[in-house]
Amino acid sequence: MVANQTLHRPELRDELRKRISEGPCSFFVLVPNTKAAHYDAVAVGAVLPQPGMWWWVTDYAPPATDEQATAQARERLSEMLAGLTAQGVPVQSALGSSSPLEAMEQVLADHQFDEIILAVLPRPFSRWLGADLPRQAERRFGLPVTTVTTQR
Repeated sequence: MVANQTLHRPELRDELRKRISEGPCSFFVLVPNTKAAHYDAVAVGAVLPQPGMWWWVTDYAPPATDEQATAQARERLSEMLAGLTAQGVPVQSALGSSSPLEAMEQVLADHQFDEIILAVLPRPFSRWLGADLPRQAERRFGLPVTTVTTQR
């Protein structure tokens, strides 16, 4: 599974629950270490556009520095690992390159998988969808890619 800002979104949790309920499985959680400049305040919840008006949410601020972005990514990863481990699901993880393709390539050099689960922000916020990451990953690695698009 490859995710960062979407790691704790309900759509991804639902997909993982479905997989776990279907029988024994294990996961490798890869979090590309997104640079602070690539966080979008709208996409991550600081500002939510609604037709005709703006809603301001005060419980999240995008990271100001790359160090803060890394700390947030590590925290999300830690929480995901704890949740899967508590369910008895075997899990491994890595905090990878800020380039998702490069991060996947590094992990796939040492591991084999049945598929890639890619959790992405919705259009137009998703840089990964804008770069056609699902199709690029499928062609490059020869694995099926399941794309889970979150609400925001």
